[in-house]
Amino acid sequence: MMRLREAFWPWADIWIRSGWRVQLHCATGRARLLDPSGMVIAAGTPDECTTQAKRLPPSAGARRAAILLHGLWNYPGIMHPLAQALETQGWAVANLGYPSLRLPLAAHGAAASLAAQALADDGAVEIAFVGHSLGGLVARTAMASAATSGWNAGPLVLIGSPAYGSVIAGRAKNIPGYETLVGACAPAVTPEGAAAVPLPIAKEVLVIAGGTGGRGFNPLLRGDNDGLIAVAETRMPEHETGFRLVRSIHKTLPVKPATISACINFLTRGA
Repeated sequence: MMRLREAFWPWADIWIRSGWRVQLHCATGRARLLDPSGMVIAAGTPDECTTQAKRLPPSAGARRAAILLHGLWNYPGIMHPLAQALETQGWAVANLGYPSLRLPLAAHGAAASLAAQALADDGAVEIAFVGHSLGGLVARTAMASAATSGWNAGPLVLIGSPAYGSVIAGRAKNIPGYETLVGACAPAVTPEGAAAVPLPIAKEVLVIAGGTGGRGFNPLLRGDNDGLIAVAETRMPEHETGFRLVRSIHKTLPVKPATISACINFLTRGA
């Protein structure tokens, strides 16, 4: 079970290669370099740590790369099974951690874009993104900067991501304590906030939604749903090139074998 320490994690991954990573502290602006075992090798400014990082880890040696992004109140462990599956297929994978409760959406998108640039510098031809829930909005934000940041955007997989915001978030936004509970990304997951998130620029988009194939897990939501996000809220008919419904509640959707299989098939073979 996820611990509160992980939910309030203050570090954002901004550079990853072969298990090594540079992380930026959301409050102090200081950075640190970690080896694959998680040991801190160096600390300093982001430029200092990134410069040292580029000299130490071996190249991932992969032309295909993917960035994985967990959702709100979550951490990279939820995306680990998918990361392992992609790595066995020869992908370079950056399973990013980011302080979802501490910084706004734009900051998370900028950090993910830096990680994408690192993968491109290591030889990746294009960078695919897979985002669960809020992570899907982060992915869209990051991919919007690809053309100006020196890397090529690949396919995009959105897992239980509220494409145009969540009805539940829209209802709860005026309740006292809502922003304290949801954090700095609270506006982004409302219908009004999500409307301002860049639309997908990926050449192919797979939408994976959780539900029952019937009335859904939450009777308070209209139509099929995963208990938190309605299937209809995940859909982007004008942008998606593939869709998959997986029987799952919202929290466990990224680890379901059907979700992982759909991601692998889509990223390796296309729509």
